[in-house]
Amino acid sequence: MKVCIPHLLLIASFFFSFSLAGLTQSDSGIPGYVRIPVATFNEDGSLLFGTSFLPREHLSYSNYASDALAVYANLTFLSCLEVDLRVTRKLNIPSGSQHVVDRVPTIRFRILKEKKWVPAVAVGLHDVITSLESGAARHFGASYVVVTKNFHLAKLHLDVGTTAGWGASHFIWDNNEFIGPFGGFSLNIDKLKWMKLLCDYDGVTCNAGMRFVCFKHLFLTAGTISFNSFTGTISYCFNLL
Repeated sequence: MKVCIPHLLLIASFFFSFSLAGLTQSDSGIPGYVRIPVATFNEDGSLLFGTSFLPREHLSYSNYASDALAVYANLTFLSCLEVDLRVTRKLNIPSGSQHVVDRVPTIRFRILKEKKWVPAVAVGLHDVITSLESGAARHFGASYVVVTKNFHLAKLHLDVGTTAGWGASHFIWDNNEFIGPFGGFSLNIDKLKWMKLLCDYDGVTCNAGMRFVCFKHLFLTAGTISFNSFTGTISYCFNLL
């Protein structure tokens, strides 16, 4: 029986939607909206792991021929440093092929923590090890600065998150993602804390989605890339401290 991963993720998003909305990963495994990263970090000592579906229509890694599944883990410690590891594998590839998974280690540094009048600021370096080597197998490299500020609009009973960033096309190594300006926003209604609306621009495509929090620790996101392809994530977060 053939399993349709996009449909399973979408059904799960609506079936398990309870509790309070919170911060979780973009489809790249980094804290963010649908696709772009944000400058906000998870709590110190947080360990998060999950998986995301990447559609072939926007996946140069597979030469736009096959979808992919990414599995990732994220650890936040020292309150200013975040380490991520993502493993991506193409789906439905012919048996006997020599395809191996793509490994993407990421380091993010918190420059400023968000305060009442101060936005959060972070610097991210994706696919660091591959980039420092030959770079021949780099498919998800990125080097960027990102700024995030959240607001509560009491009269509208609405929480609004805003993010803007800029990514370098070359920083010691050539990059593949988040090149040039990118940004987005999130909306969260006071009476619907378990659901958040997302919209972002990753430097190439405009994307939108919905995020749900289930049982306080399980996070699900269902979204669309360029409004023509499905993407989704499922992740689980807990604190080690």
